[in-house]
Amino acid sequence: MKLPTFLGLAAAAALCALAPAQDKPVVYRNARLWLGGKPPIENGVLVTAGGKILAVGGADTKAPDGATVVDCAGKTITPGLVDASFRAANNNDFNEQGDEITPHVRVLDTLDPDDRSFERARASGVTTVHVMPGTRNVIGGLGCVVKTWGADPKSMVLKEDASLRITMGSEPSQRNMAIRGGQVDSIYYRRPTTRMGVVWEARRAFYDAKEALQKSQGDPGAPPSAGIEVLTRVLKGQLTAVTTARSEQDLRTALRLAAEFGYKTILDDAQDAHVVLDELVATKSTVMLGAPSATVISGSAGGDGADPRSATVALLAQRGVPFVITTGSNLAALDLVREAMFAVRNGLSPTQALDAITVEPAKLLGIDQRTGSLAAGKDADFVVWSSDPLDPSAIAESVHVDGINVLALR
Repeated sequence: MKLPTFLGLAAAAALCALAPAQDKPVVYRNARLWLGGKPPIENGVLVTAGGKILAVGGADTKAPDGATVVDCAGKTITPGLVDASFRAANNNDFNEQGDEITPHVRVLDTLDPDDRSFERARASGVTTVHVMPGTRNVIGGLGCVVKTWGADPKSMVLKEDASLRITMGSEPSQRNMAIRGGQVDSIYYRRPTTRMGVVWEARRAFYDAKEALQKSQGDPGAPPSAGIEVLTRVLKGQLTAVTTARSEQDLRTALRLAAEFGYKTILDDAQDAHVVLDELVATKSTVMLGAPSATVISGSAGGDGADPRSATVALLAQRGVPFVITTGSNLAALDLVREAMFAVRNGLSPTQALDAITVEPAKLLGIDQRTGSLAAGKDADFVVWSSDPLDPSAIAESVHVDGINVLALR
């Protein structure tokens, strides 16, 4: 077995000891099972072996011969949490600012398997994250989906090219200045310098991609550039566009651009989603709601004039707008499970809140065949909580990725 190059010697030794154990069946009994997308099972049984879930059921579920039995009386087991918009620690390395339009760069190339943010996420029950490039570029590049732990870096990757990040609002033009504002001695004096310029950069990029797509349908000629090829995949519906937009005007712009060029976009952060509910319903848009508690407590994370409300998450549910809860880019974000707890306090049902951090983001990211719910055949990614995970006193007693309790490796 290849040992993880990013683990210390003690952790590597612990992994060697655990590897044979995970191949043997383990039965977790007497727990309350939150399945993800289905009603919970009281006094349920979860059976795992070889990094996979073998069975999920009631108290009468039979244990395989030779299985290790773990009594989970009074505890709750949930799927491993899925953070659909995750901020890694080395975020300064996520913005390739040599150009405003960089659809071809991949955040996977800068991820560090030893990033301490992964360790913190695991400790709070998060087993899978969607990481995107930063928000300084108009079109930032390709996001990926990875597990927060793996036997080696390659095994952590669930989806290499999961999304294309687009950013509306003030961030792509922050620190930029017109020529008359100073000497041209830095790349930060490049355009765009306004929202108008930000939108035009995005529009021009998709104009170029649309033109290249039309030409390819006639005489293919020379192959398109790497960036144009990525954008044409968005236009063809082969790649998901995620647009970070916080204020009402930026949300409307994001939807308008998507309609103009005929692609669907997921709205990330969307602090003013409560203002554009009718548009979200009409366009059947999905919202990645960034850190509900942090946006309300600290105000608009991006300084874009958004007016976040604590009731937004419940309003989305009432209107039938698909949504997931994330920690997003706000430095004041709580652990993902605490953000779900905050949403419950503001009108969301416990089932909706837990689904919004497990099965729903897994579906959104296209990884629901592997993780996000407890079902036979899926990866053994799950969390054993000391009590109801939405109880403020609850802690993750063990967090399992591919059947291995990763908290035991610390």
